[in-house]
Parts: sequence; structure tokens; C-alpha cells
Amino acid sequence: MLFDRAGYLRRIGYAGAVTPSLETLRGLHLAHLLHVPFENLDIGWKRHIVCAQESFVSKVLRGRGGFCYELNGSFAALLCDLCFQVTLLSARVPRPDGSESPEFDHLTLRVDLEEAWLADVGFGDSFREPLRLEPEVEQREDGRSYRVTELEEGLR
Repeated sequence: MLFDRAGYLRRIGYAGAVTPSLETLRGLHLAHLLHVPFENLDIGWKRHIVCAQESFVSKVLRGRGGFCYELNGSFAALLCDLCFQVTLLSARVPRPDGSESPEFDHLTLRVDLEEAWLADVGFGDSFREPLRLEPEVEQREDGRSYRVTELEEGLR
């Protein structure tokens, strides 16, 4: 896939540095959240969704938003184009009754710099900056508290 880096950066309103660093990751993450909305209109309209990175990137470049696979999938394409080390991660979402959604219900990203970071631009009202993937460390942002928990089956 030929990635339109300049077009994507324009779409998210980002004009900062593009070298792989925590500062760049934070800037890109926030810009993406502010300019590309979480939306699931195609699901509601029962439109066929092609689960391919090219399709996700094309949708964002056409001015649309998307759901987690589309947003984090296209964000991963941008990060990889900028030479970040990115791993796609399956995630489960906690439900109000204490249960969790099924495996592969949510897509999120691990970005490895000097440390491992959790990036997620596809979860609606979520954290604005990447979270350090360090178990049991409280990370505060805008009056909210986030914590990565290590379980037998992986991180939560």
C-alpha cells in the first residue's frame, strides 16, 4: 500500500515532528482524537465493511471517522509509515455487569519506544495521551485515573 503521509497528517491537523519519539506519539495521538471522530454509522446502516488497512486509511482520508478497527488500524498505518514499532492488540471491554466483551471485540495498539506504550484512538471517550504499559502504576489525566493490570491471561 502506498501511504499518503502528507494527506493523513493534513487530515489530523498535525504539523509537528515526525521522528519516532514519545513527544511525536503524544502529538499524533491527540491530533487524531481531535480530528477523526469515533463513529459506527456503517454498522448501523448495515454497510459492508472491508477489514483491510487500505480501506481504513481511505475512509479516514475521505473525511470519515470509524470504529476501533478502522481508527486504530489507520493510525497504526501512519505510525508504521513514520517508522514506529507497532503491534496490534486484541482487547476486551469491561461491561457494567462486571463481565467482559468477547476476545477481538476491540483493537488497540502497543507502540514500543524506550518503553512500551498503549495507544488507542478508537475508543470514544478515552485517554488523550498514550498510557505506559507498566502494570499497577496509576496514570492520571484530566481528573481520571488509568491503571494497567496484569492478569493470568494478559494485561488489562
